[in-house]
Amino acid sequence: MEVLKQFETYIAAQKATGIQFIIFGVLLLVAAVLLHFSQLNPITQGLRNGFFVISMLLIASGVGFTLNQNKLSKTKTEVYQADEVEFKNQEVERMHEVHSNVPKIIFGLSVTLILLILALMFFIHPPFWKGVSFSVAIYLLGLLILESISFLSVKNYLESLLN
Repeated sequence: MEVLKQFETYIAAQKATGIQFIIFGVLLLVAAVLLHFSQLNPITQGLRNGFFVISMLLIASGVGFTLNQNKLSKTKTEVYQADEVEFKNQEVERMHEVHSNVPKIIFGLSVTLILLILALMFFIHPPFWKGVSFSVAIYLLGLLILESISFLSVKNYLESLLN
């Protein structure tokens, strides 16, 4: 029963991450609306458009992530009720993969994209595209922060499974 409680705690933390994505998306949407009513120049137009598109993607991904966690919870609870040992073995294997692969991929991709965007900002001359690039850089920095928070729950859950 202890393993199931740890799993439920992990799922709750992951759902919270999904909600944080939704909140981040709403904040960027509010920023886009505020930029719409501010003095528009090409850079702020690019920021506004970038924030608007990214906010829609963040909200959709946050909702999708939360729904995915609900489905995972239901499926894994059924496995637990059928065979506790099999559940723990599956979870240890799954969490080892998540713990070792996902952070490296997200961190590597995000840092690469941020550096690429910053380099492009020096070579892109139209201010509109500089604004779009800056909005994408803000999104990637926010993504890194949210993923680092999510990684803590992955790490804690894996440690509890191994003990």
